[in-house]
This record gives sequence, C-alpha cells and structure tokens, in this order.
Amino acid sequence: MSGDRIRVRVLYAGRGGYHSEVISVPGSGMEEHERLIDFIREDPAVAAQCYIDAARLCSAQVVEEEEIPG
Repeated sequence: MSGDRIRVRVLYAGRGGYHSEVISVPGSGMEEHERLIDFIREDPAVAAQCYIDAARLCSAQVVEEEEIPG
C-alpha cells in the first residue's frame, strides 16, 4: 500500500450519537503504526489532507471498493 490511497471509514461519537464518514488517505506510512486508528490520528500525511477530530474518534476501518455506495 505504499503509494496507493486507501479509503477509511471513521466513526465519531458526540452529542449522544454517532457519525461516520469515508475519507481517502495515503497508504504510505500505515505499516509504521500498529493500529489503523493510530495511523489516522498520528500520521502527518493524513493530518495534512484531512481534519481528524481525535477527541471524538471512536474507530477506523479500511473500506473495500465494493462497500462504497454510488
């Protein structure tokens, strides 16, 4: 996954409910982190391209192409 982009569904908690969204992040750097959620929270390349509300972030999972609606 070095230079490829990957789609990740992030789940946020807040105001008594949950909100999820799918983001596209660079795949490089993922192998440097033990967990995907740590990669999303800590990688500078992700931070440069996406706003991640780390205080509300509950989970992150890789989304396969066939799971994306549309």
